[in-house]
Amino acid sequence: MVKNNKKQINENSLYSEGITERINSKLEENLRENNHSLSGCDIFPQGDIISSEMKLIRERFKEVVKRCREAFNMEHVDNITIIKEQMNLVMDAMKMESEHKEVLEQMAIEMVVEEFDIPEGSIVFEAKLTSNIDSSGINETPIENLDEEFNDHDEIVNANAEVHKRRVLNAMTQGASKSVNHMFHMKHDELSDINDTLPNTYKKMMSAADMMYYIIPDMDKGIRGGKCETEYNQDEDGVNVPVVKAKAMVFPVLIHELCKGVMEVLSTHGLPIEENVANYVIGKADFLQAEPWDMRLGPAIWRRFCDAIPAEDFNLKHQVYVDVASMKPNEFNHLMKEIIGKTKKSKLIIGEIVENIKKEMTEDDFNETMGDDHFTLDELY
Repeated sequence: MVKNNKKQINENSLYSEGITERINSKLEENLRENNHSLSGCDIFPQGDIISSEMKLIRERFKEVVKRCREAFNMEHVDNITIIKEQMNLVMDAMKMESEHKEVLEQMAIEMVVEEFDIPEGSIVFEAKLTSNIDSSGINETPIENLDEEFNDHDEIVNANAEVHKRRVLNAMTQGASKSVNHMFHMKHDELSDINDTLPNTYKKMMSAADMMYYIIPDMDKGIRGGKCETEYNQDEDGVNVPVVKAKAMVFPVLIHELCKGVMEVLSTHGLPIEENVANYVIGKADFLQAEPWDMRLGPAIWRRFCDAIPAEDFNLKHQVYVDVASMKPNEFNHLMKEIIGKTKKSKLIIGEIVENIKKEMTEDDFNETMGDDHFTLDELY
């Protein structure tokens, strides 16, 4: 009886007041059993009635529900309607975009460049709106038999700690990207010039897409709406320049994928310098089956990270991210517990990082942030 009561408390505490919609029962069970993409990552502060992960989901789910209600003018989100309408919305958007792809592709690049304040030439972007999205080159699951030789057992222990850190950075990357895939509203007038129903179609489509991650457990088995690959090319001076190649079926997802690419460039600073360890970390941490949970947990983690940054220095959030990503796993885990726990200490630590960034900033800082003096991803394959 006590066990059942505890389960009931957990279920009731998972939802904010006024939220009558419910997450799929399988996903609820995954949360209660700590079975998700960040399981084993030592970044979550101690919970109380419910775990920190459940609190993050509660926060994000409330936001998703409210946005979906507004987009579809519903008092209560009807899951069946959402699922049925989603593909029609995508097809409608693609039809409206069909004669304006080049304009939208360039618009997406410009929006991401502005969001990250990227100096000209620091990153090369290739953006393409297409229905031809495949999963080639991306592992479905962690690579089991990696042929990497380690120096000693301590290096193995450190490599596994780096895998968990990389998993968190991947979730934060998805969270940062989710935070911009509704940026299309900033181009409302330009989109209305293409078709006056396009902004509202995007609003419904993206709200429904967010909702589906909470009502459909196996989102990794669905149709991929976008893909991003990152590589490095040497310029005429021998400098490694990041190249972000993004594909998506529709404009808002293209913004999402371009953002993922930039965040991946920033995240390379979180990889170990040793090539064999970096290979191991990427092989174990980067896989498709983790993406749905990264998208469920990542947005709330990213928001708490952003909330720890002083409002007047919010423009430095991506430089702060690089410094945090560069931390050793133990230091990283400690800070993330403070950030997710929304403690005063998290703001003190982040404040110190911000002040150091301000002291070190030069005109060439962004190029250094992008990894000129770091190994490149293409060297890992």
